[in-house]
Amino acid sequence: MLARVVKNTFFLSASQLTGRTIGFFYFIFLARFLGVETFGIYNFTLAFIYNFIPVADFGMERLVLRDISRKDNETSFYLSRILPLRVLFSLGAYIAVLLLALALGQSSTQIFYLAVYGLFIFPFGFTYLLTGFFNAKEKMHFMAVANIAGPILTAILGTTFVLLKFPLVFVFLAAVIAHSFTALFFLFKSFSWGLKLGWVIDKKFWKKVLSQSWAFAFILILAVFYLRLSLIMIGLIKGPYFTGLYGSAFKFTEAIILIPQALALALFPLSSRLFLQDKEKLFRIYKKGLGVLFLMSLPFVLVFSLFSKFIIGFAYGSDYLAAAPVLVVLGFALVLFFLNVLPGNIIQNSPQFKRFLPWAVLNFIVKLILCLILIPRFSIMGAAYAVLGGELIGLFINNIFVLRVIKR
Repeated sequence: MLARVVKNTFFLSASQLTGRTIGFFYFIFLARFLGVETFGIYNFTLAFIYNFIPVADFGMERLVLRDISRKDNETSFYLSRILPLRVLFSLGAYIAVLLLALALGQSSTQIFYLAVYGLFIFPFGFTYLLTGFFNAKEKMHFMAVANIAGPILTAILGTTFVLLKFPLVFVFLAAVIAHSFTALFFLFKSFSWGLKLGWVIDKKFWKKVLSQSWAFAFILILAVFYLRLSLIMIGLIKGPYFTGLYGSAFKFTEAIILIPQALALALFPLSSRLFLQDKEKLFRIYKKGLGVLFLMSLPFVLVFSLFSKFIIGFAYGSDYLAAAPVLVVLGFALVLFFLNVLPGNIIQNSPQFKRFLPWAVLNFIVKLILCLILIPRFSIMGAAYAVLGGELIGLFINNIFVLRVIKR
């Protein structure tokens, strides 16, 4: 049982590491070739769109992960009915992107960039809907393929467009085209992989799914907005130049936290079963997981603390050196990021899950208030302090709730 978890963690971690390494070097390439201000526009656009990925999913991936891990024989039934629902929510997320951009008073150019890059939501959603079913069956090498294919194709196309001196919009199109190719590959291979696609409009089933998935959706949407909140607030308060500086440091954090997320995802199906069968064993695994995650985070803290100037200067060039102190603070925040990944496995499998939502909202509001207070006063350092404070509050809230769930 645990051997399978280790194997799946390896697949996910290795693929995430490979995909993120490719994406990171591509990110550095763009930072150097686009310049700080244009790079800031690129960062803001990505952060804005990625906030709406969980809106398109609306908790369906977590619902599939929970239900199919318990009743594998209903895969085709679920897939044929969730697929059209996912397409509808992807369309809704795309429209929501544009409406929010208009409400925030973004320029017509920025809205155009969002409209182009937002198309990425559709192929990305299809690919990861299919991998969600494989994850529930603990066959996570399929997700590993998607984790690598998208970044490689995006980097190849994007680098080509930049070197040819195409306008910035083509950099956004690179991701749309790359993930469309990945989605088509999964579409054509799905049958041979044992997934029978279908298109069933089942409103009764949709109502049942949404009545359960909305809580997963709420927490995931909040979590994604929470993760990139500091970057978005820098963009809204300080503008593209400071977004480019802060984004150069924040990218390291964003890439590294995928490592503990891979462990948490690999443990999710096992956590789902043990929550019903053996809570004491689940809690023992949880505590061991926290210990492992804490130890995994320490090398990053040490490296960021000692070599922040070298890392930023080497990666991005002298124009970005003002972001070096931010990397130090975010390094300490990484310890909390690692520890805060695992509680979700227990919280989301609990019948009391919906009671956690107000506490998650409180955590989000605390971080938002910290951003509003600290960014105008301390600029990009204020954003980093807000991240550290938000994660500290989150660690306390998450583990208090986990203890309450386990003891009942």
